[in-house]
Amino acid sequence: MKGSLKPFRQELVQVVDLDERGWFKSRVENQNGRTVFSFSNEDEKTGWPSEDGLWLVENGFMRHGRDAGGLLEYLKSAGIARPTATLRVEG
Repeated sequence: MKGSLKPFRQELVQVVDLDERGWFKSRVENQNGRTVFSFSNEDEKTGWPSEDGLWLVENGFMRHGRDAGGLLEYLKSAGIARPTATLRVEG
């Protein structure tokens, strides 16, 4: 039976772990709850928010930390998300 299989639908969720007082941390989970991507504005050396801001925003991939459309396009271009993937924001 050709054509009876439906294409795999990738449903991603951006989980915002922290968004207050200048700090921002977020991760993207697949439909199995596995983290496939994470990002934050924390400086790796100091732990404080980076003076450069959130790199995905500063580099023009997203308008703000909760920009699901921009994040999804970035994930697709990086090969993390399939072309038909969807993304919603929680938290």
